[in-house]
Amino acid sequence: MQRGFSALDLINFVGLAAVLSALGMYGIATWVRHSKTTEAVQAVANLATLSAEYYNASDATQPTGAAPDSVHAMRHFPPSSRAPVPEDALSVRGRRYQSNPADWAGSPWRELHFSIVQPQYYQYAFEATGTGANAKATAVAHGDLDADGRRSTFSLAIAPDGTLTARVLPEAMVKEQPLE
Repeated sequence: MQRGFSALDLINFVGLAAVLSALGMYGIATWVRHSKTTEAVQAVANLATLSAEYYNASDATQPTGAAPDSVHAMRHFPPSSRAPVPEDALSVRGRRYQSNPADWAGSPWRELHFSIVQPQYYQYAFEATGTGANAKATAVAHGDLDADGRRSTFSLAIAPDGTLTARVLPEAMVKEQPLE
């Protein structure tokens, strides 16, 4: 009696191997995409925290001798970014961008002491308006991980509470098409 595999056994084995490898590749691709979004979540949360600290410490930039209520009413966030980093959205379309210190030299990055030294998958921007109780700021990250032209966005808004103290609520992060 001869032992071996029939053609049917071999076809079944190859088919099963193909299905398992396809599932594995899908799982790995999802894990890699999720790990890339971690960059944006952490950077936006860090940017929001730094801007809240800046707002809360901005009393020091007010005239000396002013009443505390007047000083708190002038609290502010740093100015909005004139351009995102990197400026061109195509720089992070399906690839990493290596920023340099000059990219982070302007406002608000300089005031917030914020920069990213490792290559990045996302384009970062900061928007701020108003003073005192009317002040608002938003930290934003845009990316196109799979280079299909559709962008994912992560944003976190920062605003003062009733005591004119800015606090960051990481659970308030808005994620639009996060795995795009």
